[in-house]
Amino acid sequence: MPKINVGNSKSLLVKYVVRIVLGTALSIFVLTAAISYIVLKLDIDLSVLKYVGVAVCIISAVIISFISTSGFKNNYLALSAISVLPLIAFCVINGCVNKSSALLILIKVVGIIAAAFVVSIIRSGRRAR
Repeated sequence: MPKINVGNSKSLLVKYVVRIVLGTALSIFVLTAAISYIVLKLDIDLSVLKYVGVAVCIISAVIISFISTSGFKNNYLALSAISVLPLIAFCVINGCVNKSSALLILIKVVGIIAAAFVVSIIRSGRRAR
């Protein structure tokens, strides 16, 4: 990818934001639908769903970070952290509306940030080779 110049930076930013928004919406929708289908078919106890929700959030964070940082050469940590902000907002608002425990919300937020950090390390390692 070439250097970012002033004329090209606006379209690059728009593409980045669109990737974040679509990636967040689609990953949450698809993973939630898949997990719901699995829970329904296997007849899993509903008390386990809060832990499955944590896993969905973390997997979504990995997917969003990979999708949004593709096409960039530098600053993977900052780009990954910015890309998961809508997911963090979604998880916090969802937890507050559904009256989840503060500890569960904190676990989701820390898991999302950790997943974004891991993705940035993986991306940086691939670039170094």
